[in-house]
Amino acid sequence: MRRKDSDKKRHILITAMKLFSSKNYNRTSMQEIADICDISKGSLYVYFRSKEDLLLNILQYYFQYIEDQIMLIEEDASLSAAEKFMKEIEIKLGHYIKNQEFYRLQEQELSDLSDKNIYHYLHQQKIAQAKWFEQYLIKIYGNQIKPHAADGAFLFIGMIKQYMELIILKQFPLNIKKVVRFLMAQIDFMIKGVLDNNFEPLINENLWSLYLAEASEEKVHPLELIKQMKNQLKTESIPETQSEEAHQSLTIMEQELMSMQPRSAILKGMLHNLEPIRSLKETRIKLADSLQINKNPSKSVIESE
Repeated sequence: MRRKDSDKKRHILITAMKLFSSKNYNRTSMQEIADICDISKGSLYVYFRSKEDLLLNILQYYFQYIEDQIMLIEEDASLSAAEKFMKEIEIKLGHYIKNQEFYRLQEQELSDLSDKNIYHYLHQQKIAQAKWFEQYLIKIYGNQIKPHAADGAFLFIGMIKQYMELIILKQFPLNIKKVVRFLMAQIDFMIKGVLDNNFEPLINENLWSLYLAEASEEKVHPLELIKQMKNQLKTESIPETQSEEAHQSLTIMEQELMSMQPRSAILKGMLHNLEPIRSLKETRIKLADSLQINKNPSKSVIESE
C-alpha cells in the first residue's frame, strides 16, 4: 500500500510540474491537476495540503533526484576531484535539458505565495550551487586558489547559463561533454591568470561569508537535515555497526516523511536511535525542531505533511 501511495504521489508531482510549466503556476487549479491525474480533488488534498505544498514537494523531488545521481559519482573512488567535478556538471546539465519544464517552472513569477518556505528553499538551492562550485575548485586547485574560488564559482555558473540558453532556447547542437571541458579550460586560464598577476579577488572572504549567511537563518526542511546527517556519517570515526544503524534510522525517517501520513511514533523512535552519536547532536536537535516533535504535536509537520 505504501509503495502504491508513493507511486501515486510521484505521478501527481510530475503531472503538476508539467501543468505548472506549460500553463503557469498561477493559472493552474488543483481541480485541473486532480482531473488529469484521474483522482478526486479531495484525494489530491490527502497527498498535498495545498497548491503551494504541492509546488514545494515538486522542487524537493527534482533536486533530490539530482543529488542522488551526484552521490553515485562522489562515491566512485577511482575518479579524481576534477573528473568528479566534470561528470557531476554533466549530470546537472543533462538533467536541465531532459527536464526543461522543471527549470521553466522556477523562472516563473511566483509572487504572493503565503508559504515562504518555497522562496527559502529556492534561495538555499541557489546558494548551495555556488558553494558547491567554490568548494570543488579548492579541491581541484588547492588552497592557493581559495581567495579566488568564489569568483571562479560565479564565473563558471554564468558561463554555464549562457551556453545552456544556446542549447535550450536556440537549439544549438552543442555537445554537453565538450561544453563542460571547454568551460573547465577557461577556468584553468582564469586561475592561472589571477595567480600569475596577483589579482585581488572581487568576492573576498567577508563578502563570501555574507553571501552564504543569507541561507543560514532560513528554515531547513526535515529531508534536507536527514541528508546532511547521512553525509556527516560518512566522515565520522564511529563504529561501523553504529554508523549502519544510524544510517538505517535516517532512511526509515526519510521514507516515513515521504508517506501520506508520517507516524509520530516512528519518527520519535528513529530520532531516539541517533542520540548516542554525539557528532550528530546539533543537526538532530535541528531536525526535532523542524518536525516540531517536542512542541505542539497538533500543529507539527508530522501530523500535517
